[in-house]
Amino acid sequence: MRSVVRLFFGAVAGTLLLLAGAGTANAQYTSSVGLKPSSGQAGSSFTISWNFYPCKGPVTFSWNGTPMWSANATLTETSGTVAATVPGGAQPGTYPVTGTCTNARTGGPLSAGSRFTVTGTPTTTPPPPVTTTPPPPVTTRPTRPGTTTTPAKPTTTTPAPTTSTPPTTATTPPATPGTPTTSTTGPKPGELVLDHPSIKPGDALSASGKGCLPGRMVTLVSDGTEVGTAYTDSSGAFTAPVEFTRIEAGPHTVIAECGVRLTGAVDQVVTRSSGGQTGTLVVLVFFVLAGITVIRFR
Repeated sequence: MRSVVRLFFGAVAGTLLLLAGAGTANAQYTSSVGLKPSSGQAGSSFTISWNFYPCKGPVTFSWNGTPMWSANATLTETSGTVAATVPGGAQPGTYPVTGTCTNARTGGPLSAGSRFTVTGTPTTTPPPPVTTTPPPPVTTRPTRPGTTTTPAKPTTTTPAPTTSTPPTTATTPPATPGTPTTSTTGPKPGELVLDHPSIKPGDALSASGKGCLPGRMVTLVSDGTEVGTAYTDSSGAFTAPVEFTRIEAGPHTVIAECGVRLTGAVDQVVTRSSGGQTGTLVVLVFFVLAGITVIRFR
């Protein structure tokens, strides 16, 4: 009876020793993979920490089943770290990162893994466009050189008297664009106004207009000859002196070209006073000749 009890306790003790040894042996087989950080954007960097035993040869790490990194492991070098980068084309989501090596004792695989969460794809905001403001138009008026007008020489013939009547502007209705206008009042849009209805040689004449394009050069022309220039202001108005290079009696049309065409009219009046002087000279000559004749015949 005692021998049976001893055998029983001996069997129990042996079983416990075997279980303890098996537990110790199994405790030596460790496999783990850690990620730091465990989340980030596509293209960001992270670190893989690993611990494999017993392991021989390289440890291969895969991203979502695709091998991408590796590390060397031996029975003495059972842990380490590997620098890794999230694939640039990874879409937001959670992906497995798995490490695998060969068991040095059984020849089978040892594996462990963790999970990485892709939070988004980095975006680049383009800089705002740069806008430039053009400078305002220059509204300075050109300075024209003075024009010398030579008066007509007196002649010995007495011209027929001429009568010129200046145009009446008191009851003239507002002119439409393109209609000649002569007045002492300010111009209306589409008008060219001359400050005198008629002038004599040497008189000053000024033209004012409105309705042109802003910042444009204005050329004043009469009978195919340029008689003045100016620049329009921001409202399309201008004022310029008019200088005729030729003296011709009668009405003259002045045309302003400024993107549109404006017209006005003025009369040139030429007066001659040589007729009386010529008559007096003829009488004096007659009396001198008559006196010489009388003295000679005496």
